[in-house]
Parts: sequence; structure tokens; C-alpha cells
Amino acid sequence: MKDSPNRPCFRRARGFAGGMRIALTAALSCAVQALSASSASAQTVFLNGDDVVSARFLTGWRLENGHHLGAVAITLADGWKTYWRSPGDGGLAPELTLGRSSAIEGAWMHFPRPEVIFTAGTPNIGYRQNVIFPIELDLVDGAGDVAFFAELHIGVCDEICMPVTLELEGVLNASGAQDPVIAAALADQPTPASEIGAGPARCDIRPIADGLQVTISARLPDLGGPETMMLELPIPDMWMSPPIYERQAQNVTATADLVPPQGLPFMLERSDLRITFIGAEQAIEVMGCEAG
Repeated sequence: MKDSPNRPCFRRARGFAGGMRIALTAALSCAVQALSASSASAQTVFLNGDDVVSARFLTGWRLENGHHLGAVAITLADGWKTYWRSPGDGGLAPELTLGRSSAIEGAWMHFPRPEVIFTAGTPNIGYRQNVIFPIELDLVDGAGDVAFFAELHIGVCDEICMPVTLELEGVLNASGAQDPVIAAALADQPTPASEIGAGPARCDIRPIADGLQVTISARLPDLGGPETMMLELPIPDMWMSPPIYERQAQNVTATADLVPPQGLPFMLERSDLRITFIGAEQAIEVMGCEAG
């Protein structure tokens, strides 16, 4: 798989039986008790994926570099949300599982600009109602039309949360026309700090009992409230605490703990740290930070 501007987000399945259409299946059925307005007795309401989310696969077009760009368009019921690639404490990041195909060598997802969604006072990063995830596919040289099968695993939440599996199927047509809906989602990603002339981010790093505490300082325009910060490293299953975020005019300071799966202090390469500042109107991405 060739390098991408976003981290790889796929697993190759050992075997996959694709359906004849996009199917929605709940990975876990959820039951929630709701009190009736006219009775003190509890009523059990069963929900599954079909009740809260629908999706369709957009087959897309072939790029100049030989990759193919498709997308999955997700619609959520009122009040429900799903998550960004770094969802915050308690969220579930999307994960793509490719079906078996000799013509597809790899895949990664692109994530449109998310929003800050507070749940019980804790910021989560995600989307409400509608979102389109572009899916870029690395094909073998000279590939023509390619059958595509995949599963996209997402988390959806309202008052309750559940994982849902979306089964995707389509034909990647080598002569497909550019889709403006996919192109718009691809363009609506966090803005690199270099494009708006933002100064370098500075980071103070200190060890804690089970990982590292990172304090980021940066000079940024107002992103529209509420704002928060997310930190990412190329380390699987890294946990990040909800950040303590402060703004004074255009000076932002944010502190969060990073805890790896082994729960021990670790070495952090400042150049590997991806920092995303997210607000209601804008998101800015910074790669790496300077000591300070």
C-alpha cells in the first residue's frame, strides 16, 4: 500500500461473503428501558442498526495516480452521532475491513472536518445526521473494472451506544465520472496550519505513571466555540484523556495524557505527533511540535 496523507484504516479479511446490495447489520442489539409518561412501569425498547443508520456506497472514479476514489454516505436518525478517526474518550473510531480481492492492494479513509459533541460534559469528536467518508483504494497496475466488497465498522450513539457493521458492495468502474459529492467531502478536511500562516505548535512533555502528559501551546484564530484538541501518534490503541483546553485571545493551551496499551511511559518523537484543533466553524491540523 502506498503512503497516504491519512493513516491507513483497513483490515484485509480472510474471507467475506458480499450481499447483492448494501446491508446494515447491528453488531450488537441494544435494549434500553424507558419510563412511560403515564405509568411507573418500565418499557423495554429494542434497537438495531436499521433503526438509526442508513448507508450507500458511492462507486466514484479513477484518479490520475491509478488509485480509485469511492465513498460511503451515512445518514443517521435524529439525535444520533457517529465518530471521527480519533473519537475522544469512550468513542469508537471507524474501521474498514476489505473483502478478498486480487485487484485491491490497500485502502484508507479520508475524514471530513468533524465537530465537537459534548456527552455528559466530555467532548467527543464526530458527526451528526449526515457524513460522507471518501475511501481511497490502491489498485494493481492496469486494473480495469473492479468488484468491491467491504465492511465498515462504526459506533453510533444517542442516549445509548452500539457498534454497527455496514456491508458495502459495488463496482469500481475504470471510466466512472468524478462525483462532486465525494470531491466536496474530500476537500472539507482539517486545514493544515501552514495554509493559514499559523505559527509552530510548542509542546511540553513529561512522564506520568502510565504514559506521558503533553501540553500544547499554539497561536490560532478563533475556530468557533466549543473548541478542543486531539492528539494522534502512530501507536495502535493509544488512549488520550479529555483535554484541558484554554484560550486567551489567539493563544491556545491544551493539556492531555497519552496512555499506551502497556500503561508505561514511552518515548515520543515530536515530529510524529499529529495535533488537530477543532471548533464549530473550523479545524486546523499541525504535524509535529517544537520543544518549549
